[in-house]
Amino acid sequence: MTPYAQLPTNNSEEFMRTVGLSAEDFQHLTAKLAAYIDTQKALNPLTRRGQKDSKLALEDRLLLTLYYLRHYPTLINLAAVFGISESYCHKIYARTARMLAKVEKLPNRKALLEDSAATLAIDVSEQPIERPVKNQKAYYSGKKTPHGQGPACDLCVDAGNPLPGGR
Repeated sequence: MTPYAQLPTNNSEEFMRTVGLSAEDFQHLTAKLAAYIDTQKALNPLTRRGQKDSKLALEDRLLLTLYYLRHYPTLINLAAVFGISESYCHKIYARTARMLAKVEKLPNRKALLEDSAATLAIDVSEQPIERPVKNQKAYYSGKKTPHGQGPACDLCVDAGNPLPGGR
C-alpha cells in the first residue's frame, strides 16, 4: 500500500484490488469530494480560520479511507505507510468517511434504526469443534456433550404432550 502518486493507475485490476474502486470511479469520487469541500468553505469561510491544511492531498486522504474500509489494517500500520501519526490517521479517516457519507447521501445510523427490516435471516447453525484424536484427555474431559446431542434432545415432544412449564 503506497500513497496515491505511487499507485499503478495503468493496471486497473491491481488498483481495483487495492482500493475497491476502479481508477475512473476513484477520480469521480475525488472530484465530488473536492466540490463538497469547496462548497463548505464558501458557506463557512471563518470556520477554518487559524487551522493548517492537511498534510495529505485529497487523493491520499480518500485512498487512506477506502483502503481502511476495504482491508481493515491497524491504524498504526496505515499511518506508517502514509508517514503520519496514528492519531492523525484516525482523524483523517473519520473526517473523510463523514464527508463520503454526506457526498453519497448515505443514511445515518439513526435513519437505519428507524427503518424497519422486512425480513431478517441470521445463520446460527452450530459448527462442531474439532478436537484432537491423540492426547484428547488434555483438552476434553468427555463429560460435556455438544448442544443438540444430549439426553434432553432425545425427548419426543408432540402437540398432545407439551413440555412441562406451560410452553
